[in-house]
Amino acid sequence: MNTFFVLFVGGCGLLVAVSVWRPRLIYEYPYFMGVVFAAFILPQAYGLELNNADAGYLNDTFLMCLLCLGACWLGYLPRGHPGMVAKLNGPIDPDRFLHGGIALVIVGGYFTYAFGAMDADPSMGLMTGIGTIYLFFGGLVYPGFAICFYCALKYKSSFAYMWSGISALIPIQAAVFYGRREPTVLFIFTLGMTLFFIKGIKPPRTLVAVLVAAAALVIPATGQYRQLAAEDPLEALRQTDFVGEFKNYFDANAISEVKNAMILIAATEESGRYGLGTAYWNRLIFRFVPAQFVGKEVKSGLMIGGEERDWADFVTESISFEMPSGSTVTGIGDSFNQFGFLGCLFFAAMAYLFKSLWAAANRADGMIAQILYIQTATSAMRALTHQTIDFLPGFIYSAIFVGLIALYARERVDPLAISISALSRHNSSSK
Repeated sequence: MNTFFVLFVGGCGLLVAVSVWRPRLIYEYPYFMGVVFAAFILPQAYGLELNNADAGYLNDTFLMCLLCLGACWLGYLPRGHPGMVAKLNGPIDPDRFLHGGIALVIVGGYFTYAFGAMDADPSMGLMTGIGTIYLFFGGLVYPGFAICFYCALKYKSSFAYMWSGISALIPIQAAVFYGRREPTVLFIFTLGMTLFFIKGIKPPRTLVAVLVAAAALVIPATGQYRQLAAEDPLEALRQTDFVGEFKNYFDANAISEVKNAMILIAATEESGRYGLGTAYWNRLIFRFVPAQFVGKEVKSGLMIGGEERDWADFVTESISFEMPSGSTVTGIGDSFNQFGFLGCLFFAAMAYLFKSLWAAANRADGMIAQILYIQTATSAMRALTHQTIDFLPGFIYSAIFVGLIALYARERVDPLAISISALSRHNSSSK
């Protein structure tokens, strides 16, 4: 058996075992990432090992998996950045904070409805044009829900509970009727982490173990569930073959994201065409520069190379292999495509960012840091399951809107009151 694969299995097992033994750790970066590695990457990697995929590139793929897993832990070891910790702390006006959350819910709900009401253009789909703008603002429901639920739990406000229920409808609908993985995880993570931050409630050990096993079974079956869930979610649950879909990972001819990563690694090594970070810049331009306003030519001009690298086209050009559509290359594949084995350092950089966020979130005035941490955690998971180039846009998106709410809700301090208070203390000390 491949040595790097054995080490990778051991690393995943260790992080999961520690998470089960000390359940509160499941909310910290190395451990929730370890669970994602174990539930998503490991079964697919075992399928490749079992079927003796191309030995040379398989060896590099397993080494990259091991390096990325190790980077998640090593990058988390230093202390959090003191400047970031300080800026993410401060007194917040509870009423203004709730008002900001409600505003996000209203805006996000409106644009989600607008997106759902669009007529699909068979030639363009909904993921281009105005649809992307609707989706951009529709996502504000999630931080809005987090803020409303946070205020409801912390201040026991019935008004906040009402808005929590209203804002929960969209993520529940996304989970039940559309089988969307990221909104589902974000919704569950929001509930769990809010209970932890405010009440100190940690998940039971048994629940953590069950969730890891359930994630491994549910993730490969989401495609089948989506096809059936729109009309009858309960019947979809009964008909979805979770075990059968999981076993497909071990079929030599099955499509898998880790296999895609191996193919992308092979194409990168064969061609020698490393992205050297261009994909991160291009994805930022793609997400935050609307062609509807600046024009396609201006947007393309801002991208290095004029456009984003299409992984399927890149693989076809490099090794004449047709990559299956509708699947991802994982953060293992795209980080290697950018920097080779040094691409694992992206996971270390994320780890350091999360260490800083975690330090800020566990301070007395860490309300904003807590909301930002919750919203960013699923972006980190997506960086592994889909591609690392998605992380920065996701983090910046959350930081912008949570930051705007923080500016609005920050308690105003009267400079005159401070001066009078300081003078009073001085006079008292003089006596």
